[in-house]
Amino acid sequence: ALRAVIGVAQNENEAALADGRRAVELDPGSAVAKIALSYALQANLELDAARDMMQSAAKEHADDGLVLARLAELELMLGNRPEALELSNRAKESAPGLARTELVLGFSALATFDNAAARAAFERAIALDSADPLAHLGLGLAKISDGELAEGRGELEAAVALDSSAALLRAYLGKAYFEEKRYPLDSQQYEIAKQLDPNDPTAYLYDGILKQTVNRPIAAMADLEKSIELNDNRAVYRSRLLLDKDRAARGNSLARAYKDLGFNQLGIKESAKSLALDPGNASAHRFLSDIYRGVRRTEIARVSELLQSQLLQDTNINPVQPSVSETNLNIVTLGGPSQAGFNEFTPLFQRNQTQLNVTGFGGNKETYGGEAVVSGAYDRFSYSVGAFTYNTDGWRENNGLEQDLYDIYFQTAISPTLNFQIELSRRESEEGDLRLNFDPDDFLTDFTLTSDRDTARLGLRYSPSQESTFLISYIYSDLERHQVSSESLDEFLDVFQDSRGDMEGSLIEGQYLLQKENYNIVAGASYSDSTFTTDEYYELSLAGVGPIDWGRSIIEDDLKHQRGYVYANVLTGGAITWTLGASYDDFQQEPIEETSFNPKFGVQWQANENLLLRAAAFKVLKPSLVNNRTVEPTQVAGFNQFFDDLRGTEAWRYGLGVDARINSQLSLGAERLTSSSRLKRDNKARSMKTRMKNYTACMHSGRHSIA
Repeated sequence: ALRAVIGVAQNENEAALADGRRAVELDPGSAVAKIALSYALQANLELDAARDMMQSAAKEHADDGLVLARLAELELMLGNRPEALELSNRAKESAPGLARTELVLGFSALATFDNAAARAAFERAIALDSADPLAHLGLGLAKISDGELAEGRGELEAAVALDSSAALLRAYLGKAYFEEKRYPLDSQQYEIAKQLDPNDPTAYLYDGILKQTVNRPIAAMADLEKSIELNDNRAVYRSRLLLDKDRAARGNSLARAYKDLGFNQLGIKESAKSLALDPGNASAHRFLSDIYRGVRRTEIARVSELLQSQLLQDTNINPVQPSVSETNLNIVTLGGPSQAGFNEFTPLFQRNQTQLNVTGFGGNKETYGGEAVVSGAYDRFSYSVGAFTYNTDGWRENNGLEQDLYDIYFQTAISPTLNFQIELSRRESEEGDLRLNFDPDDFLTDFTLTSDRDTARLGLRYSPSQESTFLISYIYSDLERHQVSSESLDEFLDVFQDSRGDMEGSLIEGQYLLQKENYNIVAGASYSDSTFTTDEYYELSLAGVGPIDWGRSIIEDDLKHQRGYVYANVLTGGAITWTLGASYDDFQQEPIEETSFNPKFGVQWQANENLLLRAAAFKVLKPSLVNNRTVEPTQVAGFNQFFDDLRGTEAWRYGLGVDARINSQLSLGAERLTSSSRLKRDNKARSMKTRMKNYTACMHSGRHSIA
């Protein structure tokens, strides 16, 4: 058994495994032999087998603190945080004077974001063994998470002093310097870590993020690509599922570097790969939302990806910007794996603090605006309060626009598995005639549109295990619009219109995410119910005569939409990811009632490390949504499936794509998406302007009645 542990330390893994198995054969009831074999199995990347071995030992030695601590350590490596915490507490009860049990208890508490318990455990571990660098590392991480950045960094420095050759300690000390904005100390630590262990991806990841923030996107891209290349070297500490999640997170950081360079399509490709591996990756959803901003006809995809990102994220300091700006305030600093565990502490650098972000701009034509957001995080709570304003007179007469947005957001982790959030927002706007017609002089000088919209959103995320996540989203919105205009239909006839509209709607959605090592499933259902009321008044005037007619119409409409869907991403052969799915829609808007079955198919083939081929074919029915957002996946194999079509639009879409990397400096790609669509609509809500034109035609033909 002793020789097996020495073999692990000397990287003689096969010999260590043989010695460990021989030790168990010689004494099947020995706890020491099984602990030694578990280390040998871990060194050979057999984490599940190592855990099974220690579970067997725990049954035979239920009161052995070292056995329980070792089992807790392995559960933490596999991402089973609640089990690890329970075993750690049992280990402490069995062996209260053992530093190792306190150490494992501290890291288990950290992984469940119980900083108070973690600090106490690490302080006891240091009292029992002050020369253990891991105890100082843990205490430093706990202090940083509590907002004590300088004190926590001091503990990390102590850990490095105790073991200066540990690459991981150097990487996290560099991360602490990065949080303190002490460049180039952070960069120096990353370089040392790379030299100490060139096969560890951690330093490359953090160095790439650092270079991205100091405006060196090309160098950042190289480091992030290296981090992805080395990702699986941490299999000794992470399960296959966690490694795939880590790869997805690193790919998302790389996608942001691509966006900084203007390589938006490469960014979308990386995000699609990330979401195929890990559809629960909040950062990948947020990045897709950001990259869609400004892209025509993708508004529904943009706000839907933002919603999914918010539902999936943990409590954090990132502000919820009312304008959803592309500036991505503070997003990049939290790049990297999102789940804390053994030898992975990125989420623990989210510390208790409050911050203020302010932006402003100004220009000619009375153009000015700004945004201010106060955001904060404290233990299991986070909040964001923001406001945005935009004003301009526009580029011609009656082209002005005023926008005021307000947003209040609150999120709490009720427990390590249950997360709740609430968001309240309001939008007030007033605009002139913003249409851009072929003839620049074709606009209305007497046209105003004012609107007020209030929205309330509730979100719930329940993650009973690292493999399963349940999401519930409820949105209520109330929109009031008032439009006033005067227009000359011809040289004789003028029309005045006053239209008031109200739309009230609610949308409830539920979703289940199942993530396994070789596949994942996203299944969900939704129900929306919206009512529309329009009150229109018009008045016709004849030149030289005055008002000759007036009228009023009230249109009421009700729309209900029920949907269900299931998507599966299946990894086969290590290089091909299949996306298979279907959705079913029941769309009701009197007198139309339409049902639609919509198959989904996509494939991504990583032919080699430099060539990715993609294809997709799917059918979609544009759903009726409140505030135009949904938690249903918006893309299939990197092809967007929700465009800004009219409600009820049914479409078949087909896509082909090829992405080739010629070398580290040159990438090429091509993509084609074709679509055929149809729309059934009731024409009872034709615009007043169309009816007025019909009236004009009747006047000219001598008939004095409305057609």
